[in-house]
Amino acid sequence: MFRKLSYAACAFAVGLKNKVDLPDSPLLSDNSVSKLNLQRCLMPRVSAGTGDCQLYVGDRIKRAVGFPQLTACCKPLRYKDFIISYDTKNRIPNWVYEHLQYHKFYKDDPCDRRVNVCPYNEDNQTGQEKPKFHPDCRIHGYHRADVRDYCDTEYELGLMADPANYPFDSEACAETQVMTNVVPIVPGFSCGPWFDLQCYIREKLVRENKSVYVCSGPLFLPSENDGKVQMRFDVLGEGEVSVPSHFFKVIIIETHDGNLELESYMMPNCKPEEGEEVKLDDYLTPLCQIEHASGLIFFPEKKVCFTSNNKRRGARLHAL
Repeated sequence: MFRKLSYAACAFAVGLKNKVDLPDSPLLSDNSVSKLNLQRCLMPRVSAGTGDCQLYVGDRIKRAVGFPQLTACCKPLRYKDFIISYDTKNRIPNWVYEHLQYHKFYKDDPCDRRVNVCPYNEDNQTGQEKPKFHPDCRIHGYHRADVRDYCDTEYELGLMADPANYPFDSEACAETQVMTNVVPIVPGFSCGPWFDLQCYIREKLVRENKSVYVCSGPLFLPSENDGKVQMRFDVLGEGEVSVPSHFFKVIIIETHDGNLELESYMMPNCKPEEGEEVKLDDYLTPLCQIEHASGLIFFPEKKVCFTSNNKRRGARLHAL
């Protein structure tokens, strides 16, 4: 009996204190008082400096000055036939996503009047010059890469969205020359296994399936130096464009029967050795390794279910 009276007295005292602190609020119940005091301990408030308005620290900062953004352009950049997430710190894309379909590559109808306009294809029928590289004005000037950054360096301008993927569309082909689609590559890289992978996607996967989704991007992997594991990479020009150590391609294949299959590859940014036999299967990489190295999660909502991963290659088979 005495214990119950003590509890009641304590609750009444706390209620009176809160009523004094909050004169406009009605007398609170014991449970409400306890919850209110717990919230005060966990989330202290500060005065916003205007009237009686009370704001938490984060809300006050957001209202007064806003939060810094990791990138000046948070949303992906949309182009006609691909989409880019741009890394304003490294001046290169985080990733580039393309959706490739058979009818965009090949003509089965003799009445199809489309003409191959891609200057990068050998069967180009227009003889037009290659489009010039150009900046994307949606990116803040502080964070844009420039062609001049590549001058007097040993690196070339590489393209993540391949212009050869748009043989009949001059607009889409020209858009691949935007600097947000450009990455520094070692001379000869685009003629090695990376080129073979691009041809494999166009000549086999696109031909034999309903459509193909391709996500390409750079990676920065640490290396060992004097017994220490370090993250070291070159930067180019006044824009300080970062040079990736590797590149990845994550390929989602939509078959004609509606199933989805996954193939993921990772390749070092280097020139292949003379006479080296290239096998694409040697570059198949578990998706979890690419996610770990890139900081990306490719299917965060788990909305896709794959019938096959990485060609069912035994130990390389991995769950999402």
